[in-house]
Amino acid sequence: MKKMTIVLSILILFSMLSACSTDSTPQQSDNSKAIQNFNASAYPIVNEKITLKLMGSKSPLQGPWDQMMFFEEMERMTNIHFEFETPDDSAYQEKKNLTFASGNLPDVFFGGKLSSFDQFNYGKQGLLIPLEDLIDKYAPHLKALLDKDPSIRKAITAPDGHIYALPQVSNISRDIMSLRTYLNAEWMEALGNPKLPETTDELLELLKRFRDEDPNRNGKKDELPLSFNNVKGDSLHDARAYLMPAFGLLEDRYNQSRLQVEGDKVSAVFLSDSYRQFLTYMNKLHAENLLDAEIFTHTDQQLKAKGQEDRIGMTFQAAPFLIYNVDVANVEANAKYPLVLPLTSPINDKKLFSPNPHIVTGTFAITQKNKYPEATIRWVDYLYTSEGFMLGNQGIEGEAWKWRDESKTVWDRLVPEGMKANEFRAKNTPDVGTPIPLLKSKELNDKQSDVLAAILNEQAEKLTAFAKSPMPLLFLTEEEENRINILKNDLLIYISQMEAKFVLGKEKLENWDEYLATLKKLNVDEYVEIYQRAYDRWKKAE
Repeated sequence: MKKMTIVLSILILFSMLSACSTDSTPQQSDNSKAIQNFNASAYPIVNEKITLKLMGSKSPLQGPWDQMMFFEEMERMTNIHFEFETPDDSAYQEKKNLTFASGNLPDVFFGGKLSSFDQFNYGKQGLLIPLEDLIDKYAPHLKALLDKDPSIRKAITAPDGHIYALPQVSNISRDIMSLRTYLNAEWMEALGNPKLPETTDELLELLKRFRDEDPNRNGKKDELPLSFNNVKGDSLHDARAYLMPAFGLLEDRYNQSRLQVEGDKVSAVFLSDSYRQFLTYMNKLHAENLLDAEIFTHTDQQLKAKGQEDRIGMTFQAAPFLIYNVDVANVEANAKYPLVLPLTSPINDKKLFSPNPHIVTGTFAITQKNKYPEATIRWVDYLYTSEGFMLGNQGIEGEAWKWRDESKTVWDRLVPEGMKANEFRAKNTPDVGTPIPLLKSKELNDKQSDVLAAILNEQAEKLTAFAKSPMPLLFLTEEEENRINILKNDLLIYISQMEAKFVLGKEKLENWDEYLATLKKLNVDEYVEIYQRAYDRWKKAE
């Protein structure tokens, strides 16, 4: 029996070695054939058409990816065809995790929403391949971008020194300063166009006038001086982003860590006395009926309905028409809504604004299954050019947009009758609703003929003077990520619950020390220390 077992083991080993040998021969042949088929600089990228499997996150706004003019034009240019697997946003995260766990990988993640953990963890396992050498050899436009702005390279380089995924980069002010503070134009006119607030005290007085002077002129006490979106699970998110800076604090809108860096020291915003002052202010707004009592419960649709009923005085949005009762096509009416610039407070005299990061990481990666990495990196490199931006952002020239004349100083969207501009864009490209690898050009964006977009961009430009990033984009090691996920879950749930209680007066701010003591028990010091280590690594990186 023992002899038979040994013989069986030898046979199994022999069959495994034979399989390995058999598998290696075609692979070498395929690689040789791929190299012969590949053009290192000219188009098409490959002489004979190749097919790659692509996985990405599909927004509900979008049509089928295999029918988008973006992919059709890219295939015509490059000879690279894709087969698509595009789960809806709501199911994508689970599907992505299952894909990595099963090893049944696509060739490419595009619009892949790969977290820093995904990049580092699956990169170390060899499921995602390093891209830096491919970039140096075959992606001249991306390489030039990384050389010009080293902060981008730092943001996408994992702790082991490799780049496993590519970013979307934007220098368009409207992207970076995405949400802004608007006042109700009709209410301001009804009050005689008072001076725009510049301090938290001045804002308080204006909101009181909204409450008391019937600015919607309906004879009812139904005004909501301040209302905003209830971000699921984090109802005060927008208030922290746009009112908390008045108290000298910034909202980390990318890492969502609730931390900030001052003088190379990472600190927890939610532990500071300035944060307590912010909550005190929000509590005062609530106590004096200046804050919509339903901000912790209402839906986006309910908020929109309040705006359409002319009940909201001030809000945080990307444009007035998204809330107020004004048509998107009415440029003049939208332009009337006053923009509130950052405020100061009795404890802070510096105007600050929490911007979105200009980099979205994890939008594109190449997996170990891809037999054509050189061709694939050349394919994506086109999206870091001006022409690639217009194709990826709008669609095909002459079909989705066109230059107004030969001077190429203004371009117009070509939107079919009966369709909205973004609805048409969402049929053309996944860039509507899904961050894709792209260099978004401010120069080209500013040349569009959309007057309202120009106005909104001009408003966003005004905020750039006050913008300050609270934290750089950081990579955590696998061990750190696992520990942070445990700590962050408990910490942020508790902080969110206490924010609501403090603001609504269900917990007295006099009990602040008890709140701090509970955070200590939830290992807040370890939480900060982990991010400090990650920041120190980022600081040392070249």
